[in-house]
Amino acid sequence: MKIDAPTGPGFSFADYSAALRGFLIDGYAVTSFTEYLASPTDRHVILRHDIDNSIDQAIRIARLDAEAGCSSTIFLRVHARGYNILSLPSMQLIREFEDLGHEVGLHLEGGLYELIGGDQVGWADRQRTALEFALGHPIRGFSMHEPARLGGTDFAEAMLERWAPDVDYHSYEDRFTTPNMKYLSDSSGRWREGHFGEWIGREPLFQVLTHPFWWFDRNPAENY
Repeated sequence: MKIDAPTGPGFSFADYSAALRGFLIDGYAVTSFTEYLASPTDRHVILRHDIDNSIDQAIRIARLDAEAGCSSTIFLRVHARGYNILSLPSMQLIREFEDLGHEVGLHLEGGLYELIGGDQVGWADRQRTALEFALGHPIRGFSMHEPARLGGTDFAEAMLERWAPDVDYHSYEDRFTTPNMKYLSDSSGRWREGHFGEWIGREPLFQVLTHPFWWFDRNPAENY
């Protein structure tokens, strides 16, 4: 079996930063969800990071965003095995995210009730409470972790309605996804429609999702 080597931009930090610069040079605003909602432009990229495993990997990407002059939304889990949002090191990084100009939201996850009781809505409420305690202020939005476990976007819509008016959005709303806004994701370490840096100028509006686990300085082994 022959396996072809990848071509074009990859998952290095240099590739990532080059893509951000390319969008900015081409006249796009590259911001968090909250900045987009407050000040949308005709050419706009919403930059989103879902933090599945490591908050230490997330800060590297957050710093690159800030160095490029961009803001982003960083969605954190409450039940991750790889980081504890209430530990001092995590809370210091959370503060740094916000000091860099980024938004922090909830990476909402489901399935816990199947093993330890309760229900999806109750566990969602508890996750929101825990993250807001760590932040010291309310969240404005959330994204779903493994959406199928939460019943898809129907559950997200129900929670958005439940949490309104304090929570403004969830990341899978129609207004933030194709066809209203081009949605690109590096899930599983693969761009299904091509690297986001190859999309510059091809659409006016984007939501770009990255998972910092896939991105590295010199070698992917840095992350595992």
